[in-house]
Amino acid sequence: MNDAGRGDASPSLAESTFSIITVAFALAGPLLSAAPLGMSPLLIASALLAYAAERFQSGSWPPLPTTVLIVFSAFIVWCGLSLIWDLNPASGARKLVDVTAVALSLLALLSLGERASPWQRRRLCKVLIGGVAAGFVLLAIETLFDFPLYRLVMGSANPKLADLVEAKRSVDALPLLVWPACFALARLGLPWIGVIVAALFSVACIKLTASSATLGMFFSLVVFAISFFSVTWVRRLLALGTVLAFILVIPVAIIGYDEGGTASHWLKHSAQHRVEIWHFAAERSLERPGLGYGFNASRYVPNGDAVSAFLPPGQSLIPLHPHNAFLQIWLEIGAVGALIVASGLLAMLRAVGRWPMGMARFILSGYAAGIVVAALAFGIWQSWWMATLAFSVATYRMIGPGQEHG
Repeated sequence: MNDAGRGDASPSLAESTFSIITVAFALAGPLLSAAPLGMSPLLIASALLAYAAERFQSGSWPPLPTTVLIVFSAFIVWCGLSLIWDLNPASGARKLVDVTAVALSLLALLSLGERASPWQRRRLCKVLIGGVAAGFVLLAIETLFDFPLYRLVMGSANPKLADLVEAKRSVDALPLLVWPACFALARLGLPWIGVIVAALFSVACIKLTASSATLGMFFSLVVFAISFFSVTWVRRLLALGTVLAFILVIPVAIIGYDEGGTASHWLKHSAQHRVEIWHFAAERSLERPGLGYGFNASRYVPNGDAVSAFLPPGQSLIPLHPHNAFLQIWLEIGAVGALIVASGLLAMLRAVGRWPMGMARFILSGYAAGIVVAALAFGIWQSWWMATLAFSVATYRMIGPGQEHG
């Protein structure tokens, strides 16, 4: 795309590349609201097509970001090695393919973001805002009118309609797009509109009883408020909090269980069950602290003599995953895996320190929301959730400042 006629002579993405990314930005909001499992195909398809289109039209491959490439390579290699002692290496290998595809997609989008011109960044801001707004409207229609579209596609007897399960999954994941949309509003000169959007979404989370999103949004709004005193110190505190989360998650999970967390009247039934799952995962992590049980092996960890207070006899105490990213990393890929992931997160926070403060506070708030939801809700290797996290990171790079703040 030639921006010369728009008063912008800087390099830019090829027209076909920009069109593909624009479509992805427009679809992400509605897709995450109505069919979140579609985020993985959206991320991978858009990244592959856009990267290939850029190579075809520009004649060169966009260089991949070095630091991110090193972290992802170390992570994938270590997960691959863990298949040697994995409880179910076939399952781990299949999931590693998914992780690799998402990682490569994110690398591609980050590299393309370096080439986006100021005009293209502004256009993507508007498209992202429109897409997220459309997603909000779609989610409102579904929840207010008893999921007419979901019933049309999946049938009225689908069990995910019970207790708003389907809506909660979308709402719990939406903070990963809400904060990029707020960031986009700030980039267009409307930062306080972004704050209002974040606050209104927080209220909506309470209405839909989406606990993970509610806590994530509350924490992120606190981070946003504190950032007005010092963005630098907020970034350092988030880095410290990330390190402490990896260090303390196991002892805290054990202490919480020992102090009666599974029967606490302060916690909902689902939260009480989480306490049991976390305790079991923490104790099993201590059995193999260095190497873990193998990538994606959580669901195959044997119960031993442990009996669940929430599940029928004979079922695994970890239903699919530990519902806590930090514990899942410890349980499956051990201290080495935890060190690699923590290093990647700290590198991300360090990179945000090079961005203008007015932009950084939105990104740090989004980081805070994502960390909280990841620690409470989904399995970290679920393809759609990994894709949502990756897409969120990519949006900041696409609509953020150019290479001068890289």
